[in-house]
Amino acid sequence: MKTGVLVVLSTIFCVRGGIPRFNQMLCLALDRLAPKLDLDVTVISQDDSEEDYEAAGAPWKHMRFVAGAGQAGTARRTLVEAARKRPTVAIIGLLGMTPAGLLARPFLKQGYGFIAHGTEAWEEPRRSRRIAARNASFAFAVSANTGSALTRSTGIPIERVHVLPNTLDPYFSEQLERNRGKETTEERGLELLTVSRLWAVETMKGVDRAIEAFAQLAERYPDARYRIVGKGDDKPRLEALAREHGVVDRVLFEQDLSDDDLRDRYKHCAAFVLPSGQEGFGIVFLESMQFAKPCIGGKAGGTPEVVIDGETGILVPFGDVDALRRAMDRLLGDAELRRTLGEAGRRRLFDCFLFDRYCERVEELLTAALQGDIQGVPATVPAAEAE
Repeated sequence: MKTGVLVVLSTIFCVRGGIPRFNQMLCLALDRLAPKLDLDVTVISQDDSEEDYEAAGAPWKHMRFVAGAGQAGTARRTLVEAARKRPTVAIIGLLGMTPAGLLARPFLKQGYGFIAHGTEAWEEPRRSRRIAARNASFAFAVSANTGSALTRSTGIPIERVHVLPNTLDPYFSEQLERNRGKETTEERGLELLTVSRLWAVETMKGVDRAIEAFAQLAERYPDARYRIVGKGDDKPRLEALAREHGVVDRVLFEQDLSDDDLRDRYKHCAAFVLPSGQEGFGIVFLESMQFAKPCIGGKAGGTPEVVIDGETGILVPFGDVDALRRAMDRLLGDAELRRTLGEAGRRRLFDCFLFDRYCERVEELLTAALQGDIQGVPATVPAAEAE
């Protein structure tokens, strides 16, 4: 008899972003592991329809997709699936969705776990979510920093928290392996690149500070440009800020790019910039590292577990415009430093964050969870991978 696994996620296909990307990679890993581990996997998506799944190419071969039809519908379907199939474990995609896991727990042989992505773990959640988190058998956090924050905010014991870092799509991994040492990453002028959501409620992305720092270097580097790719209601304010600082013609805003166009932006930039104080991990750093680009990131959250200061990029305190300006100045003015840091970043990507490594980690954690002894698995990735 196959071992049942119930996966309850928020958004997989219908919205682009870090959490949907993580959910896609988790599902691809589970689909790859299902025959090997003899799994019967059902995935319920709160926000995706059958049409969204089909539009994505119906990418799974060994798992069943169920449209949750909203928050209430997803809770109801979770309970029905758990009662009907009596799976061994359930994996809940967000801390905010954990009450559904608690509701289904009587029908789960080894309980449920959930995924912590970042900011939702940093502040104390509502009481129902804290209770549900503490009753979970395990939690997957995208970084050790996020895992530590999760224990503080919910009270879940640290021994139940295990790091499952982000990864790149296996398509990119395969391309990188085929082109290793041959990939063209030539710069198209001195261009800094940011890829980020631009929502006013996300006050700690640091894009406004990056515009200010870039403006201070405009005279020193008259041919440099700063390209910002993203959408959100904070975009008009950021455009006004560029205008106010006299660099509106050199700060370029784009959104809704195709995957090919986005890869082109990464491929031809000189350096990637996201001086955020709120990244649980920051998958965009991996996307830039695949093209051997040095990264400027915030010295906060999970970023230091991805970008190694002085080795693969430069980290600055959040909000410190002077430090950010100095970091930009160093990279814009030194092509050899850009090359050295970028190549080190690509090596780190190969060593730590490609899809095959991610699948190994998912298999290790899931196997232990199915056996009921996940607390015996090391709570973090090996130290060399989480410096």
